[in-house]
Amino acid sequence: MYRLFYNHPITGDILFVLIDPEKKVDRHERKGRVETLYCHDDLVGINIFDVSEVFHLKANGIIFAPSQALLDVVNAMIGEAGLAPLPPCLDSGYEVAGIVGLEEHPLDEKAHIVTLSLGEKTLSTVSWFPNLETGKSVVVALEGTILYDGTVFHAFVSRNILSECSICASKELKLADEPGAFFAEGYVPGEDFFLGGH
Repeated sequence: MYRLFYNHPITGDILFVLIDPEKKVDRHERKGRVETLYCHDDLVGINIFDVSEVFHLKANGIIFAPSQALLDVVNAMIGEAGLAPLPPCLDSGYEVAGIVGLEEHPLDEKAHIVTLSLGEKTLSTVSWFPNLETGKSVVVALEGTILYDGTVFHAFVSRNILSECSICASKELKLADEPGAFFAEGYVPGEDFFLGGH
């Protein structure tokens, strides 16, 4: 999995390709517009400078599902620098999940243990969103997903409760800045939120 980021007002005309944001960069090389970032010999990121001279981007932050046209441009540019092409983004890591169970957290009165159906699989997590309801569909970030802020979600255990995914607010999905969990109406549980039919 990789993520593309572009935010001209804040970082300038640079397209960032995050490949493994959990590794610390200890070496970088630049060939033309393309800067490669390494941790030892592992490629962990790519910076493409002056990208707007080749492709007009309207993005303001994370690009969850890059178009094939953008990917073609990126691959042409990194190919000139001797890098292998990025594969098409077939999985954003964000899936729609139906809430099938809600129970009070035994050790935290403000939290709920949430059981979620993603079609063929069921996951559980802990959430502090107050607006959750059984029967509603939400968007969850799955294990290994590179999130909107560049961090990676990993399942964790807190107070003896396993959180296998993370329920998302609209702000995390770059849709709006509304409080509470975002409800994905009209989607099918198990569908990729960014690469589905919507």
